[in-house]
Amino acid sequence: MSSQGSSARSQLIKVFLAILATAVVAYIIEVILSRFLPRDSVFIQEAVNAVLVGLVGFVIVRIILYVFRQTISPRLTKAASHVLELAMEVLLYTLLIMAVLSALGINLTGAAIGGAVVGIAVGLAAQTLLSNLLSGFLVSLSKTLSPEDPVIVQSWIWSPPVVGRVQKVGTLFTDVLTTTGNVVRLPNSAFLGNSTFTKLEGTNSLSYTYQLTIQADVSAEKVLERARAMLEDTLNSMKLTLPEIYFTTKSGAANVFTVVLHMDALEKLNSLLDIVNKAFDRAYWDIKSQPK
Repeated sequence: MSSQGSSARSQLIKVFLAILATAVVAYIIEVILSRFLPRDSVFIQEAVNAVLVGLVGFVIVRIILYVFRQTISPRLTKAASHVLELAMEVLLYTLLIMAVLSALGINLTGAAIGGAVVGIAVGLAAQTLLSNLLSGFLVSLSKTLSPEDPVIVQSWIWSPPVVGRVQKVGTLFTDVLTTTGNVVRLPNSAFLGNSTFTKLEGTNSLSYTYQLTIQADVSAEKVLERARAMLEDTLNSMKLTLPEIYFTTKSGAANVFTVVLHMDALEKLNSLLDIVNKAFDRAYWDIKSQPK
């Protein structure tokens, strides 16, 4: 801890000495040039001031960014740190350029108006890019999604929902490895108010809620009983956890069942869904084929 403190102190001393040396050199140059070129003394003074402001401002910007990288950046995710550092650099260097222009005696009112017009044009052109950057920053900062999270991402922008494991939350895109083995790259801009996230983490295992629909021309109670018995036989032989099954609702000519699957690995989801669907399908046709 003391070595880090002494290192930071020595860095500040070097920066102070560099600024002081720059100021002394700038003053000497100003005095010499104003003596030999008295007619241009005003312009020389402005130029020297601009150089001095630029050098000192550059050093200050580097110090601020250094402090950010050493103190704040380690507490953030990589994507959030990158976005925040980029925003700080743009802001600080913009302020530095304005300070240099002011030191040169340039009226910043017209420049500000022109900059506002250019900023609006650039903002409209880069709307999607900026939206992705902001969304990626917010998702990373809030830890809504983190690498290795098993999730369901639902959005009206795409269908069906994306089910899988998060691989990377990037600056512009989030990569999800789906249960079918494909890597889906989702734009971060879709996350702001357009998507819902469901983490599949249960109390002691992964939990996935699934709804299926069976025609209501047979007894829902008999289908549920027969399907549960089939699932017990199959899953017990495979030493897998039995799902929770509920007769949720009756919608017109259909019976809706809710199945809550439990698994220790997301890779087992597809096989469990296959077993459940087959069990309900067989249960339905067994009961339907029974003589009335």
